[in-house]
Formats: sequence, structure tokens, C-alpha cells
Amino acid sequence: MVVVIDCVVVGAGPAGLVASSSLAGLGIEHVVLERSRPGQTWRTQRWDSLHVNNPGFMNTMLGDQDPDTYLTHREVVQRLETLASRAPVRTGTDVLGLARLKGQWLLHTSDGPLQARTVVVASGGENVARVPAMAARLPDRIVQRHAATYRNPSDLPAGAVLVVGSAQSGTQITEDLLAAGRHVWLATCPVGRASAKYRGRDTVRWLDEAGFFEHRPEDLPDPRAVRAVPALLAPGGHNMSLQLLSKAGAGLAGRLVAVEGETLVFDDSTAVNIAYADRSAATIRGLIDAHIQAHGLDAPAAGPDPAAPPVELDPPRELRLRSAGIGSVIWCTGYTGAFQWLGKDLTDPAGAPLRQGPASPAPGVWFIGLRWLIRRTSGNFIGFPKDAEVIANHVRHYLEDTSQRLRASQSRSRRGSTAAR
Repeated sequence: MVVVIDCVVVGAGPAGLVASSSLAGLGIEHVVLERSRPGQTWRTQRWDSLHVNNPGFMNTMLGDQDPDTYLTHREVVQRLETLASRAPVRTGTDVLGLARLKGQWLLHTSDGPLQARTVVVASGGENVARVPAMAARLPDRIVQRHAATYRNPSDLPAGAVLVVGSAQSGTQITEDLLAAGRHVWLATCPVGRASAKYRGRDTVRWLDEAGFFEHRPEDLPDPRAVRAVPALLAPGGHNMSLQLLSKAGAGLAGRLVAVEGETLVFDDSTAVNIAYADRSAATIRGLIDAHIQAHGLDAPAAGPDPAAPPVELDPPRELRLRSAGIGSVIWCTGYTGAFQWLGKDLTDPAGAPLRQGPASPAPGVWFIGLRWLIRRTSGNFIGFPKDAEVIANHVRHYLEDTSQRLRASQSRSRRGSTAAR
């Protein structure tokens, strides 16, 4: 007899484990399939000094903690292990394919087929490193890492380091290298930022109080904003900006556009990228000002932005690897997810999941853990529990509806059989 599970959750990262908790809270039978170990991305794709960039009050899904603390990635793994110990997780089980079967779902796994009435996809949208094609044109002597494989400065050969990309990973890794006395060239890109503190409080406290993190895609004046890289927010409550990195000794350049033998070619966007970040910071300060005014709150007057000191820029348009002493390159160029197993009916031509909010176009399949799935924080610890509650309720209603339809169909079949006799 084939056993059909009410729900299969694919992936035992933070989103999948919280989904499991919400399903269990509603009494829904389920299993969590994990191809490796719980929290595998946090185990294998984080550098040694990494701290989460959200304070403890935003990460309560990971258990009790000081509201102002910033967990290390090792502490995150430990807390994910605790969550996994409470969930029906099957480790070492890779999901290879998904197919519709008689109104249910057939999952092809490394342990054999598994049937389920519903599926929650929590396999992650940011666990496959993206590296541009130009990386292949670097000389063989240059050591290359991605943010996912960088560990610490001693992991790199002597010499200067080129960090490509100035979003969250690129700026934190640049700080890590500068603290170790390494010379760093940072190829920048347009990324917003937020000041650590503003008008007497942590900026994230103001933003949380103002409902910023609850924004939904439909709330945005420009829907394209969902594709923007999240604004920089440094862990530990300190400020982060391109200007501050320059002051600390990093050489700033524009976007890396070509590798021509020994020559690195950059565009002239450095000043534009700094201005973009400054405008983003000013917008966030303006949101806080509006919140303070709207609620008549008592707060100190606004001061100058501490992350925007004047800097003298002389960004290179070209760098010669040997003359610049560059021995290694770290690609902080982002991630994607691995969704091939979903099949062409559930993914777009680029391989990204097809969805409307958390729901796939196919009945009984939902996603969790993706950016802007439901709200601004859908791809973060603070947002996973709220999204999981929504999705678990969708699963419950779907199971109830399909069960009612099945009973009605069986009743009609029995009546028809009786009439025929």
C-alpha cells in the first residue's frame, strides 16, 4: 500500500524548519527532506568572522537571545540544530524531481519515490554562487574565491585582494581583509544603505516601529524595487558605507566590466554608486522623520550622516594585476537557487520559480524563504515565521477542501452504484 503524506517540506534551512513548526502547530502530518544537514548553507557558505546583520529582536525564531546581540554564523547553526531536533527531518535525502500524480504529488528522491498531497518548497533562493563569465579569463596564478567559499584573510595568498561587488557580503569581507592589514581594491555597484543609528535610536528599531519591514510588493511606488539589492546594514550596530571603507584604506573602483589578460577594466560609476547609497540613506532617514512627526514622538534633532564623510576619489579605469600586486579575487556577485527539480511547468525560462505570492501555479505547492515572497522580510529570519503561518494555513485549507471534495465524490459514486442496482 502506498503511503501518502499530507505535506512534504523540501529543505531544512531556517525557512523550512519554521514551516515545519507552523505545520506541526496545526496538527498537519509532514516530513522535512534535507539533502545534506539542517542549515547546510549556514555551515558551508559563510566566512569565519560573519555575524548576522540583524539584531536579536529580529531573530526570535532562533530562540531566546539578547535583543541587541548579533549572532555569529556558528551560533546560527547551533540554533538551527535545536530547531531541527524538534522537527521530522530526513537528512541525506535529495529531491530530484516533482510530478503530478492523480491529484497528488510524486517526489523523486535519492531514497526513492514519495507521494504527498501538498509540497512546501524551502530549498532556498540564494545558495548557488553566481560568478561572471569573465572570471575564466583571469590568469591561472590568481586565486579566486566566491563569498560562499571565502573563509578568512589567511586563506588567501600574499598581496592585494580585489573584491568584486559592494553589497552586504562584499563590504563585510572588505572590512575583514582591511582589519587583517590587507590592501583591498573594491569594485563597487549601486547598493543602498542605512545608518546604524538615527535620532537617538537604532535605525532598525525605528524602521520596525514604523512598519517598514511589513511592506508588501504592492505597497511600493515602483514595483521594480523588489529586484533591488537590500540596503547595507552592518552587524554590530556600526556604520557601513563606501566612504568609510575608503577612509579605512580600501581603494574604490567602479563596476568591473572586463578582464583583458593582465588588465582589469572598470567603468566610471564609483561616484554614482556612492551617491546612490547616500540617497538611499537619506530616504530611510526621511521615513523615520515622517514616522516621528506623524506620531508626535519625542526624539533628538537629526544630525549629519556619520557614514558620509567627504572623500577624495581617484578611481582607476584600469588596473594591471602584477603592478597592483593583486594575488586573489573574491567574487561577491550574489547567489541564485537550484529549482531545476521543479520542472518546466513550475519555473520560468531563467529557472526561477513561477509564483503568485507564496503559491505556485500548480495546486498544492507553495514556496517559503524567497525575497519579497509576501513582505519585505520574507527572505529573512524576522519574516520566516509570519510567512510560515500564512503558508501552513493555506496547506490546512487545501487539505480540508480536497478531503471534502473526495468525500463528496465518493458519496456520489455510492449513490450512483445503488441506483444502478
